[in-house]
Amino acid sequence: MRPAARLSAAIELLAEIGARGEAADQVVDRYFRARRYAGKQDRAAIAALVWYAVRRRGALIHLTGGGDTPRILAMAAAVLTGAADAETVAAWATGEGHAPAPLSDAERAALAALSDPRPAPPWVAGDYAEELHPLLLRRFGTRLAAAVAAMAGRAPLDLRVNTAKIDRAGAMAELAALGLSVEPCALAPAGVRVAGRERLGRLAPFAEGRIEVQDEGSQLVALACDARPGMAVADFCAGAGGKTLALAADMAGQGRLLALDVEERRLSRMMPRLARAGIEGFVTRAVITDDLLDREAGAFDRVLVDAPCSLSGTWRRNPAARWNVTLERVRELAGLQGRILDAAARLVKPGGRLVYATCSLFLEEDEDVVEAFLGRHGDFTVLDHETLPPGISGGRLGIALDPAAHGTDGFFVAALGRNPG
Repeated sequence: MRPAARLSAAIELLAEIGARGEAADQVVDRYFRARRYAGKQDRAAIAALVWYAVRRRGALIHLTGGGDTPRILAMAAAVLTGAADAETVAAWATGEGHAPAPLSDAERAALAALSDPRPAPPWVAGDYAEELHPLLLRRFGTRLAAAVAAMAGRAPLDLRVNTAKIDRAGAMAELAALGLSVEPCALAPAGVRVAGRERLGRLAPFAEGRIEVQDEGSQLVALACDARPGMAVADFCAGAGGKTLALAADMAGQGRLLALDVEERRLSRMMPRLARAGIEGFVTRAVITDDLLDREAGAFDRVLVDAPCSLSGTWRRNPAARWNVTLERVRELAGLQGRILDAAARLVKPGGRLVYATCSLFLEEDEDVVEAFLGRHGDFTVLDHETLPPGISGGRLGIALDPAAHGTDGFFVAALGRNPG
């Protein structure tokens, strides 16, 4: 492909990412699967432009004087990544063959503005919406610049070893023999970090259920539950079952594990994963209803609430998502999270544990939700997180993980104990 065609492809991809509202990596993967003719170097060059534009969208809009179209973003990315200078980019845009259409006057002005950069406020430098600045400043304070810088990079590929089938040392040896570069995760005892962006689907350790893809922070959330063999455990917002699998491994297939969600469709997505792990007969699935909450009230030693949230802690994995969050949406989610916690608390037996988790960076979805819950439920108190590895310290209401401090996605977790009675 000629450089002009690569630029056209980047523009097309950015338009699809903006229109579909789904994770950018899924759009990119699907785009290239449908275009097998694009060579390895072509895909790399196109992806470089796309990911730079996605990750640095706020800065590009600022530097170009407000240009936020896929064309301006892709062309500015080409200039700022060193793929070409502004004059060359303009020369590529002839409209002939697979080249982009000629530049408008506004697009020429946007490219010209790149040569005279203006000072950027923190939200531009950090590539997030201005209205989120007070929320992030409240969370990180003087650490804000370092935290958002860590979120600008690509997330690592983390695996959780299914300890019901193999130990971590054995899994690492198997992966290394397959040519992967691996190291143990620093915090999660069953975690393995893989260098690069490996495709695992056809590898025997994945296909046979000895490993699962799961961020180290997510593994720590499951660890905070302290699920043990013989317990009754409920995963209240189970979704596709990532934490359900981790809880099952901790329970060694003994006891009762109930995966819950509001839709059967969501629960059905976990079935292939349960089958690979060999635990499809151990996990029971059910849709949350008032009848179920009444029937199961006080029946569980552990209840995990991995609540729906803004997903701000996953911005490294889906950088386009940082532009989909608003203050209004955060407030809506906080109300929903409180209602979910209230419902889940009904299942916890006296002396049991309710674990609340989000992949949000915002106190409004995290500590504030926990504090409000404790105000409504005097029979619950915050527990020490003694089941988590050394080196993880928490605040009064829970533990916040982030890429800069812990090398994980952004997570919050609070363990709440129900008084014995």
